[in-house]
Amino acid sequence: MAQYVRVTEDESLPAIELPTESDGAILLSTLQAQFPGACGLRYKNPETDSWRGIRLLENMLCPPADEGWGCHLYVVVQKNGKQVDGISLSAVLLHVMIPYM
Repeated sequence: MAQYVRVTEDESLPAIELPTESDGAILLSTLQAQFPGACGLRYKNPETDSWRGIRLLENMLCPPADEGWGCHLYVVVQKNGKQVDGISLSAVLLHVMIPYM
């Protein structure tokens, strides 16, 4: 049974719920269908107030290993060169180990 994960382009905008696959992953194509140009997801760790990147493996976004998707609000990472919280996209992609395209 699919789980739904709350995803938004910006924390100030309403979220869209995306379905997971049977193994819990979200297809990159599912994310990109709602957010063209998306190349990943991130979320705020409530314990440290730091961003955590979601692993992308073979075009599938893998749920966080420690707790699954949980009830976090996930924010889209775009590959259009935008700054993310004052950090360049290439730095964000390097941090989450997604190859820059």
